[in-house]
Amino acid sequence: MRKIGYILFILIVIYFIFLIRQDIMDLRELKSEQVHLKKNIVKEKLLTEQLKVRLKLGNLEEFARTRLGMVKKGETAYKIVE
Repeated sequence: MRKIGYILFILIVIYFIFLIRQDIMDLRELKSEQVHLKKNIVKEKLLTEQLKVRLKLGNLEEFARTRLGMVKKGETAYKIVE
């Protein structure tokens, strides 16, 4: 009877070690994914800032062309008179 108790105890310990091992592996994988996602967030924030600057410059250029009648170097401006 005692032998069966030892075997059962050992099996339970092995089972819990297996569960803990799987949790540790999952945790390492999640940490790796977290680092990857943080890098992506930094890249996306930089891209967002660049796009905001380009949008602002684009709006300034459009304003200068339509309202002020400015042209780029080498362009020819035409004014339509009705």
